[in-house]
Amino acid sequence: MKILTLWQPWATFIALNLKRYETRSWGTHYRGKLAIHAAKRTIGLDGQAIVSQVNDLTGGKVPRKPRDYPLGCIVAIADLVDCPQMDSRLISRQTDLEMAVGCWQSGRFAGQLGNIVALPDPIPYRGCQGLRDVRSETLKILMEQKT
Repeated sequence: MKILTLWQPWATFIALNLKRYETRSWGTHYRGKLAIHAAKRTIGLDGQAIVSQVNDLTGGKVPRKPRDYPLGCIVAIADLVDCPQMDSRLISRQTDLEMAVGCWQSGRFAGQLGNIVALPDPIPYRGCQGLRDVRSETLKILMEQKT
């Protein structure tokens, strides 16, 4: 299983099944299980603005207070099912919500997530940049929580 670190509130948006694509400047050939990790970085002004926008788009489905977004832990597991390079056709098919929670520009990549499962108890974990393997001791905990 691989792990990907995201800043909050975007990690929680995935855990809540509100964000189905993780947009990046880089693509990957990896397909399979992916742990979604929330970085330790606190929510900044850009994050606070997107929380308000997502609440408007969803009728208030996300927490409003920054303290309600866990930091420095794995919050969900998903399947990375595809990672196409963006073009105008892919971008035009996105909902207003998906457009709001991603950086949709031609030439970037859209990691499509499926089978998203929020963890009932987020798992503390030290993050870093890029796509990497989950440590074996944490993988065991993840599999226990998922069942």
